[in-house]
Amino acid sequence: MIVAKKPCRIYDVDLIGLAAVIALGLAAWWLAIAPWQGLWDEYRMIADKRIATELKLGEDILAWEAAQQKLAELEQMVLGQLEKAPRVKSFAQLLREVTAVAEEAELELISVAPHSMTVAGAYQVSDIEVAARGRSHDFIRFLDRLAQENPYQSLQACTIGRRGGRGATGCDLTWTTRLYLLPDATESSAGGPL
Repeated sequence: MIVAKKPCRIYDVDLIGLAAVIALGLAAWWLAIAPWQGLWDEYRMIADKRIATELKLGEDILAWEAAQQKLAELEQMVLGQLEKAPRVKSFAQLLREVTAVAEEAELELISVAPHSMTVAGAYQVSDIEVAARGRSHDFIRFLDRLAQENPYQSLQACTIGRRGGRGATGCDLTWTTRLYLLPDATESSAGGPL
């Protein structure tokens, strides 16, 4: 059996139609699909940024809550220290404690001379000059115990001198301690710094 094939002929009208179809396809791509694809890419980028921002916001909220909790703990610690801090009305008691600690450290007190109080920021400050006799290691023990029992003071000046005479033991000691005191509660509530 013989099948006759019809010859395929391409006319210039067919080429023009093919060119028109390709031109319409390119125009459709350029006018419709390409802008939507650009918008879709932008949308995906914005969505990714939004997810990253939400994650960062969640982390920031957790950090803020932890900071709030730490702040509350610190405020409680400050209030506790504020209650322990010496006040102006307890100045005489502090002087008695200093002399008692000196005697326990086996220092012989010669004189205790408090200076008048001055204001330094939120504190009332008073320097206390003390003269004593004793051994230098007793003096160091005294200063250590004083710093542990009352951290609201600082040593301003100190001299340790050898006592006169050949057979003399011990040292002549002089020191100045600065006491930091808070105003009394009535002073602070009347417009003071606390």
